[in-house]
Amino acid sequence: MPRREKIAFVGTGGTISMTYSEKQNGYIPTLSAQDLVNMLPPGCAENLQIIDWSHQPSSHYTIRMTTDLVELLRKLVKEGVSGIVVSCGTDSLEEMSYLTDLLWPYPQPVIFTGSMQPPGRQGSDAVANLEQSLRAAASETLWGMGVTACFQDQFFAASEITKEVAHRRDAFSAPGRGPVADYVGDSIRIIRKPNRPPSMEGSIMPAKDVEILWASLGGGDWTLSCLSKSKSLEGLVLAGFGAGNIPPSWIQYLKPIIKNNTAVVITTRCRRGHTTSLYGFEGSAKRLLELGVLDGAGLRPEHARLRLAVGLGAGFSREELQLYLQGKK
Repeated sequence: MPRREKIAFVGTGGTISMTYSEKQNGYIPTLSAQDLVNMLPPGCAENLQIIDWSHQPSSHYTIRMTTDLVELLRKLVKEGVSGIVVSCGTDSLEEMSYLTDLLWPYPQPVIFTGSMQPPGRQGSDAVANLEQSLRAAASETLWGMGVTACFQDQFFAASEITKEVAHRRDAFSAPGRGPVADYVGDSIRIIRKPNRPPSMEGSIMPAKDVEILWASLGGGDWTLSCLSKSKSLEGLVLAGFGAGNIPPSWIQYLKPIIKNNTAVVITTRCRRGHTTSLYGFEGSAKRLLELGVLDGAGLRPEHARLRLAVGLGAGFSREELQLYLQGKK
């Protein structure tokens, strides 16, 4: 693989940076980015700019913190970096990488990686995942592919990756799609180009108070009643049953939220699928759209929340938000 000159590695914490603490009686983030690089085989750190950005589990991250990370990555590209690897925790890697992809208009690749087992623990995948990510970032192969995540010899698009298993090293996949690239020996094989979301130019601070409410059997009323009284709620994503249907008892609480000009989006809680206007009963997606709810179309609820937050931060009108959610803006 042809090498590019200047590569950056940004450490942000997560399992890949954890060691066992007797005091805490468990693993906590302690290793710096340089510590991780020191574990790699000779030659992996050539022309590598190392940034020790944070030491936190990814469950501690927020939209604002991830946006700050994206700003750092943008700064690195403007300074001449040709590829970036970000190590982070696997808990929220799906969302961190997706938000980065929404804010990444550059051809330079950003590769997120991490590990399911801490370094030093038997069977750890930390060194292998990091080495493969750095080798990929140093090549021209992933140029123009946007933000990806590297695990177990595979590269997944940020818009498709899912953590399907909580405990195994093969935790990540892209249901119905598969990886966009993989390693064959020492070479990267491109399988297909990812279907990326629209990317934003310039610096944008996404909205902070955007929530998701998941439909469940007879549940959600109490939570939604509390949200309907909030003065700070900026957006709400409904993860509906099936094709985007919700309990009819929710409607009484949604009406004041919509009347308050808070953006509400309907999606499906199914891991794969699309909202439809097939049904006409109370609480159906068709009736919600008539109330003024925005259509999340084929977006997963987590993705709809992040895209809504970005669109609100960009100052989009209701009509612009709908186009953005559908990938038309």
